[in-house]
Amino acid sequence: IDIDVKQNTFSMLVSLELHWFDQRLAWKPFIGGCHRVTYRASIDSELTEIWVPNFNLQNKLEGFQMLPEAHASVYYDGSVRWRKTGILTGTCELTGVISFPFDTTSCYFDFGDDRNPLFHRVNYDYVAPQFFSSLQDNKWNFQEYRMLTSRTFVEEVTESLSGFENRFIRYHFFFDRAEFFYVHMFVIIYILFTYLSFGTFWIDAESGERLGFGTSILFLMVAQDISSADVTPVTQEFLWIGKLSLASKLLVLFTIIHSIVAMWILTKDFDGEDGSQEEREHFIETSEEKEPSRARSFKKLVFDRYCQAGNVFARIEIKEGDSKRLKREKKVRMADVTSFMLCFVAYTILVISLLTTRN
Repeated sequence: IDIDVKQNTFSMLVSLELHWFDQRLAWKPFIGGCHRVTYRASIDSELTEIWVPNFNLQNKLEGFQMLPEAHASVYYDGSVRWRKTGILTGTCELTGVISFPFDTTSCYFDFGDDRNPLFHRVNYDYVAPQFFSSLQDNKWNFQEYRMLTSRTFVEEVTESLSGFENRFIRYHFFFDRAEFFYVHMFVIIYILFTYLSFGTFWIDAESGERLGFGTSILFLMVAQDISSADVTPVTQEFLWIGKLSLASKLLVLFTIIHSIVAMWILTKDFDGEDGSQEEREHFIETSEEKEPSRARSFKKLVFDRYCQAGNVFARIEIKEGDSKRLKREKKVRMADVTSFMLCFVAYTILVISLLTTRN
């Protein structure tokens, strides 16, 4: 079994048996005489010794006629059995891949006549498929997909095309994916490195390593996306793995933006200013006095509220005697704790939600 989600193709080892009656081949066997003979059978009129139906896989890449040649068995009553075994490859609209890598994929084979349906002379009937014991043992057998034999079903489909109807038999097959490989190669990596990116909030805001730490994790996730693109289908739907990837990258990006803002808060109004600490603090006071009092009050209120939310856990005390520089550093540390708790809780809820709705 092989399914290519990028190309929407499906290959499977099958043994197809056609059974029909041809009264021209019937005979009356004598007592103890021959009851069955074999003839060469082929779609090619120069190779066949008997009439055979023009039967083929309708959605084929490699159809029934591409299977190795096989003889047909003809019985005395005119019944003919023709079995061919090999690998069929067809193209179909894969369903269920939206939950990748926890998806149950479905595909189908359409069997019928290649000839113009206006001149059909054969009416096809079908029987329920039988499966090899290796497919019924419910084991993976070192394959990416496992067929769900109990969910296979057959139906007759009629489609109108160019003024006439085409009737064919459709076999639906369902498959489970070996999800463990994708879980530890992609899902766990996304989750672990996203949680690891939250460690950015515990690195000194003025340290250059803080910004480099966050961007390194973001680059790693982009590399994961490039790797997963080789095994995920291109579709208009938003895949499960895509939701996890997007949410993880957004939170890592948030840690980077938070670090940039924290560095800007700690260094604003100091760049390019010479002199002592007292002179730089005086420069800050005169600069802040130039801002409109209402806008300054609103920004200060929002920033203070955000910092206080994290201070429930950080318990950082801002003293009256602290310099403005030190007060800013303490508020940035409180904001780091707030952002850490916000990201940790939000991402945990998101991961739990995705895992509980993956199917």
